[in-house]
Amino acid sequence: MKLTKSVLLSLSISTLLFSCKPEEPKTKDPVSELNSLVKEYGFIGFQNAMSRDEVGTHTGTLIGGRPTALAYVSNPATCFPEGNDLPRYTDTANINEKYKYSYQGNLGILTLGLPFISGGFNLQKSHTVNIELDGLVIEYLDSIDVTDWYREGMSETCREYLNDVGFFIQTIHTSSLKLSIKRQGGTNIGFDSDNVADYFEFEAGVNWEIVDEFTIEVTTPHTLGYQIALMKPEDNGRALYRAMTTSNDQFVFEKIGFTDVFNQIDSSNTSGSSGQKSLQDSIPKLETGRSKFVD
Repeated sequence: MKLTKSVLLSLSISTLLFSCKPEEPKTKDPVSELNSLVKEYGFIGFQNAMSRDEVGTHTGTLIGGRPTALAYVSNPATCFPEGNDLPRYTDTANINEKYKYSYQGNLGILTLGLPFISGGFNLQKSHTVNIELDGLVIEYLDSIDVTDWYREGMSETCREYLNDVGFFIQTIHTSSLKLSIKRQGGTNIGFDSDNVADYFEFEAGVNWEIVDEFTIEVTTPHTLGYQIALMKPEDNGRALYRAMTTSNDQFVFEKIGFTDVFNQIDSSNTSGSSGQKSLQDSIPKLETGRSKFVD
């Protein structure tokens, strides 16, 4: 049968469309992807997610250094121990959703920023690793509790260190992480107790299970991001400065109080102004990157 030019053209287009069907997009830089996720909620992302399995919390950790080179000064139990005086509070409002990412095989695992997992021998560059974060949890210390503890219960040594370093006052973590793998072409790889280690290697103490034929769930929670509180000596235990962003590998500390705003409002009212200045108009502009402290 002789094919006409129009038929040949249609076949060529159909073949081209079928052969060029786009694959599921892969994230080139997984660490930046996770950091962008926590930044959306006002947190600084870790270079490597921290396991919460042994310590249970990271709020209260004394911290110094730079965003890319954190210096851990003391664990939470030293200066901010959990208990009736310093309970931890959690919030899941508005972030109880799933976040899905796809990475290129073993290369994605190497740069994921999750030190508790590495790629096994059979995990290849041609594979696509799918990762699903099942909700995020914000954990925080009550600032009033912190101030009372600083004034009445904290050791003198801890107070001396807090003249020069900060501490994690809020963190954000995930309590569930699911893993699956697809071969080139889109077929799923099945898991059982005999072949999991061929694709994923987990650090000791990490809890995981095969939840269905194609999915592994990691149930050991890991902290993904943080906010740092800073106490100036003259503030007597009030945590009035927070670092929620970074610039040029430095923490940018913002003053969280509204004292300056109230002063501006009072000044505008006493100057005989007929119109009342709104609170939003009175808030000073934040200039990140210009200075380490923003008042």
